[in-house]
Amino acid sequence: MPEIKREVKTIETNYVCDECGYGMMRQVGPANEETDEIPHECAICGHHQTFKGVTYPHITYLDAED
Repeated sequence: MPEIKREVKTIETNYVCDECGYGMMRQVGPANEETDEIPHECAICGHHQTFKGVTYPHITYLDAED
């Protein structure tokens, strides 16, 4: 099957800390294989939080026409 190309927009998705409301969460350890929870820490206040199946920040690609 031949290759096709299309233009896309690159979007960065971050999660703002629930504790301080300012810092961005970042992954600080590996995912738990049993629960799929991924540990994160706030870059400003150090608050720890886990997210199930998602890592912050992450990149999403959208159709350029959206």
